[in-house]
Amino acid sequence: MRNVSKRYLRVHGDNIVECERTLSLLSQAFGKEVQLTPESSLYMPIYELILNDNEFLLIELLPGHGRWGVDIAVELMNNGGVLRESADSYITEVVNGQEKILLAMEYCSALPAGNNAWQRNGRAYSSVLAGVPYLYYAEIGGVELDRNRAVKAPRFPNPVVPFSYLMVTKRMNTFCIPIYIAHHSITDSLYDKFQNVFGYLESLEIIKGIILKTDFSKTITTLIQKALSLVTLLSDERRTIDTLRNNEWENFLNSLSSGEWLKHNATHLIWKKKTIEKVQVSETFKQFFSSIMAFDCLTIGAKDLPVCIIPDNKRDDFEVLLERLYPKMQFAFDKTKQLAIVWITGFKPRGDDSRPDRGLAPLARMILGNNTDILTVVYGPAKSSTWNAFMNSPEQIANDNGLWQSIINVCDFVLVDSTTCQEKLFYKTNVRRKGNSLPIVFSYQHPNINFSEHDTDSAIHQIFSRKEHFGVYESMCNPPGGDWSGISYFENSKNEYRWTSLPRVSSVGGKRPDHIIQIIGEKSNVFLTIESKLRGRNLEDNIGINLKTYINDLFQSLPTAYKSEKKDWRLFDKDKLVIKQYSIVSIGAFMYANENDLHRQLQRGKLDIIFAFEFGNETVLHILSNTNGDFIKGLLKQICLNMNGVKIHIH
Repeated sequence: MRNVSKRYLRVHGDNIVECERTLSLLSQAFGKEVQLTPESSLYMPIYELILNDNEFLLIELLPGHGRWGVDIAVELMNNGGVLRESADSYITEVVNGQEKILLAMEYCSALPAGNNAWQRNGRAYSSVLAGVPYLYYAEIGGVELDRNRAVKAPRFPNPVVPFSYLMVTKRMNTFCIPIYIAHHSITDSLYDKFQNVFGYLESLEIIKGIILKTDFSKTITTLIQKALSLVTLLSDERRTIDTLRNNEWENFLNSLSSGEWLKHNATHLIWKKKTIEKVQVSETFKQFFSSIMAFDCLTIGAKDLPVCIIPDNKRDDFEVLLERLYPKMQFAFDKTKQLAIVWITGFKPRGDDSRPDRGLAPLARMILGNNTDILTVVYGPAKSSTWNAFMNSPEQIANDNGLWQSIINVCDFVLVDSTTCQEKLFYKTNVRRKGNSLPIVFSYQHPNINFSEHDTDSAIHQIFSRKEHFGVYESMCNPPGGDWSGISYFENSKNEYRWTSLPRVSSVGGKRPDHIIQIIGEKSNVFLTIESKLRGRNLEDNIGINLKTYINDLFQSLPTAYKSEKKDWRLFDKDKLVIKQYSIVSIGAFMYANENDLHRQLQRGKLDIIFAFEFGNETVLHILSNTNGDFIKGLLKQICLNMNGVKIHIH
């Protein structure tokens, strides 16, 4: 009897979409199709990937971090990481009752411009500190839209952002590599310009090498060079010389000390931040900021980032300035180190966190390393309870809040000067940032989950995805933590059109669905618009009307991108798209409670159909519909006929 070797991989993902993206990468890396196994369920899909006659991979998808007996973010924190945030997905391997983290992966379809560009820097930095390799998939060539969804212009990240990944890769004992791919709406001219820096195929080689434990060091070198070429292209694209240029980037990357190199080679880039954000600030902060602007500070490679370095010849003036503006504080900086300032608004006008700001301090640290001290100045209008928590215990607020964790665990000093804080606050951190060189291994936990909205979304996705042979196409899947990357319209099996940069709520009062399924008929299309919640009572009143309004309003505008058979995605540059006649069916999806709940939510939500899932060894899909949704019953019976562990109950 032939001896067949089975390896057991798990994909821990933020949601089912991120799990499936990683599964697709694994499939492409080995050039093999994956198949659902008989053990698979709607909420926990298990796939088989046959490598050869003697070896196959069993791949378990676990959507929703922290729900499967382990919290990988905690494991990273316990092994040198500085942030409790998780990457979009992790590949792990189970061997002899132990689970080992192999790779972290991040996916970003949002426009990589402004503070969105550095939003994920913290996850990358924390991952490499914990010794976990990190691949960051980002798109280039995306376009910004105006309020009427007309194309304004392409948007690009500041070149310092992808460069920061290269700097930290150089210093650490594992890699943190940005992988750039073409955005759906890229133009032909931009594709030609950037095609030599796309690294998708090389990333597949790394994934394969990690799984097979083969040497992929040459591929890492290639990707670093591609990312460096991208950085150069991005800086050349800028109208003014406000960043490093040409071979300055490579020289900076190869320098022994970031701060020293900048001091001697970047004096032509004097820091000039145009604005201090659109929030109310204190009088002392205004004086502090304007005085620092007059110091002709150094940059970390770009003029207008909210990060600057105090020149050596201004250190005494800097300390005098602090003593004058903040006389009650005791400042003691290490004069043997350079000092950088990170300017963080941190909070929106109503006092809630500004999530992208979590990546700003890590960005500075990734560029400057540990040989430069970092002072973070927080000046946004946080709620008074935030300042009370900070004064009582900075360590505790770091444990409770992701923004504060990124500040306190990454920086050396914190200065608070906010209109909502009665006192000016100063704090010296005491966090050691030392990279972990050992694999992260923990005890394997058999899944025993509490079912949630994640499972409803996973079930919907499993039922409707890959069902093109039924004329069924998944136009959008947006589970919790999704990136709203777009809605597709399938003209047929060959042509696909896509609306990107989706608003959460349309101007006419529509609500963006969580799932959209297109059913192509001979003469017309049906779009299933689905709102997914944990419980039926969580659905909004009249949600069915709002879901339909959103789609009808969106289809009045032109798509952003299109793809025809055997061709790549490109910017949609036509002035008209005729959508085949269509109708919309609204659906509320949640976990089953009882039959009365189905009728109540159908009526309250003005919905056409209710999907209610009863999860267990066999998942029961309860369906209630009005006459507008009756057709779905036969279709679902066909789809689920060959799906393991699924039963349909028509009410």
